[in-house]
Amino acid sequence: MRWLSSHWQRPRGGPELTAVAGRFVAVDLETTGLDPRTDAIVALAAIPFVGGQAQPGLVTLVQPGRPIPPTSTAVHGITDDMVAAAPAVPPALRALEDACGTDVLVGHGLAFDLAVIGRERRAHRLRPLANRALDTMRLAAALHRDWTDLGLDAVAARVGVPITGRHTPDGDAVAAGRILLALLPALAQYGLKTVPELIWFQESASLRP
Repeated sequence: MRWLSSHWQRPRGGPELTAVAGRFVAVDLETTGLDPRTDAIVALAAIPFVGGQAQPGLVTLVQPGRPIPPTSTAVHGITDDMVAAAPAVPPALRALEDACGTDVLVGHGLAFDLAVIGRERRAHRLRPLANRALDTMRLAAALHRDWTDLGLDAVAARVGVPITGRHTPDGDAVAAGRILLALLPALAQYGLKTVPELIWFQESASLRP
């Protein structure tokens, strides 16, 4: 990790990796598009992992308050009719906050999901989520600088995680949680012992040549 040391001071303290391996919440959204500045939530999931196993969690469609573009429906299969009677954004966001509690959040490409959640929470005058967050895409990028494809399918295949229900919020959330568990032994070999150190390490993905 010599290539990191000149850029950041390694943090001290914080929850141990054994704690995050024991309990975290995997999060995923489906949206009207791929722009976190403008696109809206149409489905979300918050799946707790306890002792390395996915547990029943929050899975819900969301009424985005706008039409869902056909190009997005082609990916996740969610139509305007399907969300017509779904919860609106504010109650869905409050349910998500309740489901996450104070646990560490995990997701693949989680920065996108958190950007959408943060924008929507500000728009509806809800306080920001304060949870620590681990992005399995960025952790994989920091661990394996030679991997060129860091999409969920590619990373899951590399670490031996099957995906059931691709492009559903619970299917993708469960896959991300299992990817984190699969990456933890390699992360520990780097001497990373705490959640703040993992967050510090995932930031190093931006230094990839």
